Amino acid sequence: MLEVSRWRRLALAIAKNSQARSIALGLIAAQPLWAQANQGEPYPDPDYNPYLYLDWLPRSELTPEELANLPAVCSGAFVAPPRNYPGSDLPPGEAPLRATAEKSQWLEDGSAELSGNVHITQGYRQLFADQVKLNRPENIATLDGAIELREPGLLIRGSSAEVHTESEAASVEDATYVVHDAFIHGGAELVARQTSGELTLTEGTYTRCEPGREFWQLTGREINIDEVESQGTARDVRLKILDVPVLYLPYFRFPVGDARMSGFLFPTLSNSDKNGWDLAIPYYWNIAPQMDATISPRYIQYRGAGLEVEFRHLAEMFSTEIRLADLPDDDGGNIDLAQELIDEGFPEDLVLPNKGEDRWLVSMEQQGGYSGSIWRTDIDYTKVSDPDYFRDLSPASLDINAETQVSQKFQGLLRSEHWQATLRTQDYQVLENDKFDRFAQYPRFDVDGDYRWDDWLLTMQNEVTSWDHSDTQTIRFIEDTDDPDSVTSETRNFITADRLRLDYEFYWDKEWLWGYFKPGIAGRYLGYSVSDQFLPEDADDTPDASAAQFTLDTGLYFERDSYIFNRNFTQTLEPRLFTLISSNADQSDFFNISDDAVDIDKKSNNLIYDTSLYTFSYDQLFRDSRFAGNDRIDDADRLALGLTTRYIDPVSGRDLFSASVGQAYYSSDRQLGRFEYIEDTPRSELAARIETRPFQSLRLGTELVYEDSEHNINRGNLSLRYFDEDFRIFNLSYYYERPDTADEEDENEDEDETVSQLNASTVLPISTHTSIMARASYDLTLNRELEYLAGIEYDDCCYRTRLVWRRTLDNYLAGVVNAEDLEYDEGIYLEVELKGLAGFGSTVTEMLTQGIANFDQREELKQ
Repeated sequence: MLEVSRWRRLALAIAKNSQARSIALGLIAAQPLWAQANQGEPYPDPDYNPYLYLDWLPRSELTPEELANLPAVCSGAFVAPPRNYPGSDLPPGEAPLRATAEKSQWLEDGSAELSGNVHITQGYRQLFADQVKLNRPENIATLDGAIELREPGLLIRGSSAEVHTESEAASVEDATYVVHDAFIHGGAELVARQTSGELTLTEGTYTRCEPGREFWQLTGREINIDEVESQGTARDVRLKILDVPVLYLPYFRFPVGDARMSGFLFPTLSNSDKNGWDLAIPYYWNIAPQMDATISPRYIQYRGAGLEVEFRHLAEMFSTEIRLADLPDDDGGNIDLAQELIDEGFPEDLVLPNKGEDRWLVSMEQQGGYSGSIWRTDIDYTKVSDPDYFRDLSPASLDINAETQVSQKFQGLLRSEHWQATLRTQDYQVLENDKFDRFAQYPRFDVDGDYRWDDWLLTMQNEVTSWDHSDTQTIRFIEDTDDPDSVTSETRNFITADRLRLDYEFYWDKEWLWGYFKPGIAGRYLGYSVSDQFLPEDADDTPDASAAQFTLDTGLYFERDSYIFNRNFTQTLEPRLFTLISSNADQSDFFNISDDAVDIDKKSNNLIYDTSLYTFSYDQLFRDSRFAGNDRIDDADRLALGLTTRYIDPVSGRDLFSASVGQAYYSSDRQLGRFEYIEDTPRSELAARIETRPFQSLRLGTELVYEDSEHNINRGNLSLRYFDEDFRIFNLSYYYERPDTADEEDENEDEDETVSQLNASTVLPISTHTSIMARASYDLTLNRELEYLAGIEYDDCCYRTRLVWRRTLDNYLAGVVNAEDLEYDEGIYLEVELKGLAGFGSTVTEMLTQGIANFDQREELKQ
């Protein structure tokens, strides 16, 4: 029998509920959308819970386990009371029917009448009522009074009910219901529970908001909720926002819980100076449990109408995603600066090269294989109609974006215990109008071996690559934006080649608690078979080089207990030494292999296809090569010395502070570069790094590269990252870099231009549910802003909305006009998510994730 104290609490809650609900709705309706920040305080009286009859418990009454599963923005949860009677875990069909009441009466027809605190159980099903009539011959129970029907995860209350004890069907009049795990509740004139477990609501309501705070609510003539299929349907549906009808649909399907189902999703909507209004209406098609598609018609005010499609398939051995987009006959956008250039006499096909053209995107990502298999496949292919596609038409419903290039890769892999073979073809589409195409790998074949005997290791890397490019390429560009007659064409010839690279290493990898000692020997070979189309007759078309090398990487760990600022620490001192001794790998034949260097691409004329210099840093001191890529053998004998000290928390083991400094010393003043030998380099720059994490939420770091011979700071950065358990975020960073004149990648680069950039971003909660966010990026070199962003967010258990203003440098004419002449693009973006129903404006989340560090982690932790 239900305890009398519980009945008293329920009676009190029900008696007061109608008044409390009307007051709450009145207050909500009287407030604007952003003015509901005080919802985090559940009720004025902490001992009073008007929604206890719905199994609603505020945060203060939840267990630690329940709190751990509750999103931070929710002020409570639906929690069913424990079932502690005999047979409570059995299905009703397998359990006897038990009943208790204050009064009972058996009738001649075999039925029974129970009254006064009636409690009936049959397995996991429970019935509470004031009066119950049991019809044994028909297995029907008729209930009157304060009705309560319970099953795991389900509560239905009403004024009267009829329950079929064998079929498990039931119907309740004047009902309220709760689906605990799905955070769903509502009411109806009639709630019917079918034998399958499906709920049918007649003249019902549905919401996933907290009781008393129904920001949104579905009302319908008939609503069906199917937890098994994780979906619901409704007829004659009205969507109410703050109790005001905003949408009518004759038929509507919606997800129950987190499952996805076919149907229209809420549209994405934005506005910007360049494109005007941008509207996409996605339709989600749940083709099969492992296959779906999203089809999104899109309209852009200043460009026209288009279509985006995303298809996903998950099979036993393959995971596939295909993305397609098309915008026929682009209207060109609203580009004021471009029109000014056209009016001055610049050719329209250079200023607006895509006006009137079809704009399209094709993308495929696929991973093949399974855990433990000896084979893998990988496809990463994206192609767009033109280099400006992503700058102009950032896809509204496709999870893909790029800035400078997109990859077109097909790869297959076979592996055994010690060997791995990889066959790959890879090309890149350059997304800059004034840049030449990159070389493609058609194909590349790698065979790598790896053996280990205790502390002894043997690695064997074998690579063959065929580098492909059109023999000649011509680009047109505007050389001087002040002169309409400065349109220039530039033509370059490209030297193709096949490359063979072999790297064999054998070393001893020994570690102790007090240090490590890793000596090794290596043999390296690099050879080319060069196409002779642009070579002089006497040129060597098969240049090669080789080297034998010895390396040693060793270090020591010294520790001592320390006591600073009234805290105990473990302090370490970690000296490190790295040396490389190499035979001379003469690579002078790789430089300027064609006499006609003016018309020949600089990189291929020096047999550079995939190689750059690593960005110099403290960690770079201890690499066995200064080059990223396989077009050079680093044969510079050197000795690198480094020193690190750390302060470690002895309890958590976390580094509270660390500092490192180091430098490399060369045996010769002449070092190999990518395009020539570099003179007067007896030692490297001095590299230093400091990192500190005084407490869990704060990280500080700085790196410095100092040229001690000329007393210049060549590169430096400073960063601050703060993210605490209250979801406050603050980021500040500064970056500085002088141009590297020793080994320029492009002879046309401005050697005098430095990079100096300041970035700041924050997310600041001003209440339990409301946060403000901002980001600023400023170019100190050109004294101009790169991006400003400001927004506000309201987030609770029911809905989330974000409003963001963004002003960003428009790179549409980058490479056409001078950098300081680029204009800005401004836009206002709105995102609304009705949790458990739908949402629109997902580009806002993507914008914040890319622009604010730790924002994605904040999103995960708030769930």
